Amino acid sequence: MNSIKGLLDKSDDEIYDDFINFHIDGTWLDEKLEELYPGNGYKGTVPTLLFWMEIEEERKLVWKRILPKNGEKTICPILMCPDDADFSCTILLAEIENTGSTIKWNKIGIDQTKEFETEKIGSTVNWFEKVQPLEFKLNDYLDMINDFKKQFEFDKKIWEERNRNYEKK
Repeated sequence: MNSIKGLLDKSDDEIYDDFINFHIDGTWLDEKLEELYPGNGYKGTVPTLLFWMEIEEERKLVWKRILPKNGEKTICPILMCPDDADFSCTILLAEIENTGSTIKWNKIGIDQTKEFETEKIGSTVNWFEKVQPLEFKLNDYLDMINDFKKQFEFDKKIWEERNRNYEKK
């Protein structure tokens, strides 16, 4: 059984704030992917569960797919390029399966979808052969999602306060 947590990660780039990230088996997911596939720019990609996701329709799709219903599978965007914070740039996906007692990330890959409709994301994927399947206890996975939800709401509140203060000026 693998471990998964949503933990605060220090941004590799000074222009971005620190953020909550996928911490799997004691390492950051983006760093593990970069280790397996060096030079592809996977280090520094950020979770799609962040408030940073700019397009509401894309944000909703990610939250809908991150936890499939019992007995179902989804293809969920899990990491994105922080520069665009949407589906137009690098998107890494996981095939996620809910067994009822565990959550499996059967495979991880990079999106190759050519269509621009949000629902089409993940319809064409280059699956990574060097990434082994991951399996998490359901409760650990739910805790990780809740960590992201708490951070999402915190970041949303900060953004709304900044907006209100900006509008007053």
